[in-house]
Amino acid sequence: MSEKIVEKTEEEVAGRGLLDLVFSWSIRDVLDRDLYKNQVKEIPETFMSMSHYMKSFIPALIEETRADLCSNLMKIPQASTREIFSIERSKEYKPPKDLFYKMWLKRMRNTGYEPEVGDLLALTDVRPKDIADLNRPGIYYVLAYVHRLSDNSPENKFTKEAVISGQEMQKKRRDSVFVVYLANMTTNVRIWRSLNSDLQGGNTNVIQNILETSSPDSQDCTHCLSEVINRRAKLSGMEETIISSSNLNDSQEDAIVSCIGLSECQHKSTVKLIWGPPGTGKTRTVGKLLFSLLKLKCRTLTCAPTNIAVLQVTSGLLKIVTESLEYDTYGLGDIVLFGNGERLKISENDDLADIFLDHRVEVLDYCFAPSTGWKYTVDSMINLLEDPEDQYRRYLENLGKEIEGGDKDDGND
Repeated sequence: MSEKIVEKTEEEVAGRGLLDLVFSWSIRDVLDRDLYKNQVKEIPETFMSMSHYMKSFIPALIEETRADLCSNLMKIPQASTREIFSIERSKEYKPPKDLFYKMWLKRMRNTGYEPEVGDLLALTDVRPKDIADLNRPGIYYVLAYVHRLSDNSPENKFTKEAVISGQEMQKKRRDSVFVVYLANMTTNVRIWRSLNSDLQGGNTNVIQNILETSSPDSQDCTHCLSEVINRRAKLSGMEETIISSSNLNDSQEDAIVSCIGLSECQHKSTVKLIWGPPGTGKTRTVGKLLFSLLKLKCRTLTCAPTNIAVLQVTSGLLKIVTESLEYDTYGLGDIVLFGNGERLKISENDDLADIFLDHRVEVLDYCFAPSTGWKYTVDSMINLLEDPEDQYRRYLENLGKEIEGGDKDDGND
């Protein structure tokens, strides 16, 4: 068994600072709701610098990570588990920090836990039925994080190979070792890297617009903003119809009208924040806003930090658009969803397949294929119209060959 492993330096390990912090937590730390009570401060309304802005969000991210892990630990009896076939030190193993291992999981008859990059795991020598099972004397328990996967398993006894890092794993003479899924930290790691990255030379236009309190163009844009106040009275018939028929409350309508107005500002890029507590209809408002921009022929890119958020916004927008269509799915061509189909669970959301980029590529590939595509179909129609008698004769010949072939098969049986 061989594998080429790319050497990684300390800086190249994604989210090392956050992962090291998580690995340092004990179960008591994770369950302590006051662990970062004095570190998480209210986000200020103004910032002194770009660095001040970025660093202001780090304590909140750490606390959110701890809270998510705490919530999942409380549900440990329902957590996905899998027995480990083998663990060995990777070529990347360089203590005291680079504690990399290669891990293989035993195959299962039924579908079980499959590791994904970004998974935070507990490795233990019991199947935990309660959180206390991870904290009893004599229990072997460490945390690990999945860095990457490879499918080079020559035997049927185990499944994908995973490269993991975590706390030091002592050699124990145990009959079995299990892996317990705790959480996926992909989003947290990405945010951590962004907040701790050197943004010099990067595209920081959006952040700069948030931080700037004034600019040479401020008077012009103030004029644009004053126009937005009276925007509703000046809305074109199309925009008025879209918004008034959406059953939105006044604040939601104001948010959409303001965003549309700011999108027409010709003086500078603008940033609009739509804020509200849970359950106040932010996702619904965003869906209506995207629908309005779609009808106004505005090209819009929508992003979200998690796949769940992407699905919620997309499903809301698709529902609104579908209800407005006159002919089934005709008219969805201007909406495209792209991402990891497996993580977006496209197979479980059939209504999203019509706008999923990979699905559209497959359909177009079929349409342009030499033996099934549009050109083949059009050529066949032309040949039929030019010489229907010859086409009918060929049809009868092919039919006869099929019948003759079927008779021979029946005789052999």
